[in-house]
Amino acid sequence: MGDITNSEPSAERVSRLDLDYRYTRCRLAEPGEAPTLEEAVEIIDRLYESGVPLFTKALIQDIWDQIKQDPALGDKILTKDITGAVVECEVEKGKVRQWQVDNTDIEYVYKELVLSYDCRASLRNEVKRRDYPLSHWRPCPIKLMHRTYEWDSKTETIIPRRGPLEDFGVVTKTFQDKAQEWKESPACENLKTILSSSAKNHDINKVIAFSLGTMSRQYFNEDGSLYTEDGCRSASQHALLVTIMEWLKERDNKEKVLCYSQEPAYSEVDEKILDEAGIEMIEDPRGWLEVDEHSIVLSIASNVPSKEIIADISRPAVIIWCRVAFCDGLEQGFTDPDSSRVRAMMEGYELHEFGPDKEMFSDIVLYIRKSVAAPIASSDGRFS
Repeated sequence: MGDITNSEPSAERVSRLDLDYRYTRCRLAEPGEAPTLEEAVEIIDRLYESGVPLFTKALIQDIWDQIKQDPALGDKILTKDITGAVVECEVEKGKVRQWQVDNTDIEYVYKELVLSYDCRASLRNEVKRRDYPLSHWRPCPIKLMHRTYEWDSKTETIIPRRGPLEDFGVVTKTFQDKAQEWKESPACENLKTILSSSAKNHDINKVIAFSLGTMSRQYFNEDGSLYTEDGCRSASQHALLVTIMEWLKERDNKEKVLCYSQEPAYSEVDEKILDEAGIEMIEDPRGWLEVDEHSIVLSIASNVPSKEIIADISRPAVIIWCRVAFCDGLEQGFTDPDSSRVRAMMEGYELHEFGPDKEMFSDIVLYIRKSVAAPIASSDGRFS
């Protein structure tokens, strides 16, 4: 649930990875009586099972609008917890903090604000595993974080932490090679055939992708050799996105269709390659706001609860993501779980196997909405 006690982790538990993002300090605008642990879990489960959406476009849009106002150090951004209570998040942009990493004192600076998403399972796990007084309980599905960067106070500059970027030409060649490999695969042909036969009557006007990774960052193995698997996997997944876009253009006899991709790890190299392919790189949270009943959604092994968010906000015409398992007990320990709400949504979709390589694409399958007419949410955002 974030920085519950407003205290920093002990030096022994801090790694560079831990410091990529830091939660803002949050408090209830109107503090009330603290629940017991059992009561807290019961509240989360009761509201979830009632169908009350944890994620809504209205809340996402409102928080994003506040971020776009470029709040300064000490300002407050408002979100809401699952009960509807207002939560104030303190902006710490520009603040410099010091931690001990591997027995070395390192300074970090708080920079841009980003959204953080917690599904029902994450909210329950936070309550159960954190040793904090429940007077600090703030069960917010959408919270605020600052991106943090290593800081040199002498020169007042950011110290680059990510691996260097691959050369544009190298990344382009990798993307082209993987795209050609994908086009020649039986899975690619199967995908187009299924879409043409089963989604031909659906009103579709855009394609939106989430979590396809970056093609351009260089990472190294422990022996110093270049690690290329992530870039190749990302290139293959973007080739799949291009195929979907091209299928829609051909189906509707259009020169261009809207195609967006949201991935926080993108670089300027990725952006240039995607732009040349006809894909617009967009920042979180715009992707969630673009998703509607006229969309094709592609999400592969997401690091955020994409399935939960989509289940709350829309019923896209077509979804391609990791296979949804229809059995209980799958919500623990996953960032993108197959929850009961996700499984209920998928009852309205037909599953189609198209057989992509699991190493490059995970266990993704194609879901096409059974009804050409999309279900409409009630006034409180619930889908029947």
